[in-house]
Amino acid sequence: MYDADKPMLVGLILFISVLLGLLATGVLGGSIFPYEPEGLYLKKISVGGVPLRVEVADSTEERINGLSNRDRIPEDQGMLFVFEEAGRYPIWMRNMKFSIDVYWIDGKGAIVDIWKNAQPESYPEIYEPQDDAYYILEVVAGFSELYNIEIGDIVTGLE
Repeated sequence: MYDADKPMLVGLILFISVLLGLLATGVLGGSIFPYEPEGLYLKKISVGGVPLRVEVADSTEERINGLSNRDRIPEDQGMLFVFEEAGRYPIWMRNMKFSIDVYWIDGKGAIVDIWKNAQPESYPEIYEPQDDAYYILEVVAGFSELYNIEIGDIVTGLE
């Protein structure tokens, strides 16, 4: 390679780097990352250091329906119920088709109670937590065992 070609090569590399950066961030109107349809955005949180993507249920209707009538959710996803004030919000398994682990989480992000392996057959049993919570997190059954999630573990990314 001739010395005269080096500036052109450096310029080409810089141009390609900037172009890829703009594409990756979506500045040029598109993104090279997979498309997520509007309305199906999943919030990223962490449970005891384990990353998880969750649907947020923050309206009364969304909280009532929850995960009912779904066949299943992926292992790395869940549903986060958000309440306006702390309370002992009970859970039941009405119209559920799969088992789940349920976490009640306080305003500081600490898990205050867990119902592991809640079975659809347990309906109409109602499980009420031992402490007040601002959030309820539902994940597929076995998540607690797989990642050793216990009362007192911290959930981040709730804000």
